[in-house]
Amino acid sequence: MVLIIEDDDSLRSGLLLALEQDSISTIGAASLQEGKKLLKLNRVDLIVLDCNLPDGNGIDFCREFRKSSNIPIIFLTVNDAEIEIVSAFRVGATDYVTKPFSIMVLRERINAALRRFDGYGNIYSDDTYYFNFDLMEYKVNGSNVILSTVEQKILKLLVMNRNMILPREHLIETVWSVNGDFIDDNALTVAVKRLRQKIGANAIKTVYGLGYMWEGSKK
Repeated sequence: MVLIIEDDDSLRSGLLLALEQDSISTIGAASLQEGKKLLKLNRVDLIVLDCNLPDGNGIDFCREFRKSSNIPIIFLTVNDAEIEIVSAFRVGATDYVTKPFSIMVLRERINAALRRFDGYGNIYSDDTYYFNFDLMEYKVNGSNVILSTVEQKILKLLVMNRNMILPREHLIETVWSVNGDFIDDNALTVAVKRLRQKIGANAIKTVYGLGYMWEGSKK
């Protein structure tokens, strides 16, 4: 789903219509406040964001949003100054389009960003679990589960490599050994035990002598 945050009603309506013609689900907001509410209620894969909105600045919004998500953000603005463009990319913009622009061209930029990002790859869902790794949202049988940073990293590695055995050494190096520090092997055992206690033990299989494997099946 694409969220368009744009205070120009006619432009927002035109973009919504153009994307819907491409069979892309869309929702629109006229302000940052409205956009934030829609983000909480919907699974959004890309944001089209006006730089200057009645209740705030798109640059500031993007900077804060990037702390919790890496979904694509395409900026719309009338300002083509180099410093403005550089600022947008520095806070995490995926693309930058100056007004006026061709809706057809913007539509293709959106499609290209969606193809590159493939946001659905960062979401896992089956009959028991729903994990949104971008929004750090984790549900078991519809109930929210709170995971620590380490637990989230382990879960994502297992889920994104489901049905593959991940060696203990690989998990330890990826999750902890960022600075090359020695990590006690027991730390992984304890973290996996806590993760199983929170989400259930069945999906994470221990392959003795090798490592762990996620056996869930994606819808």
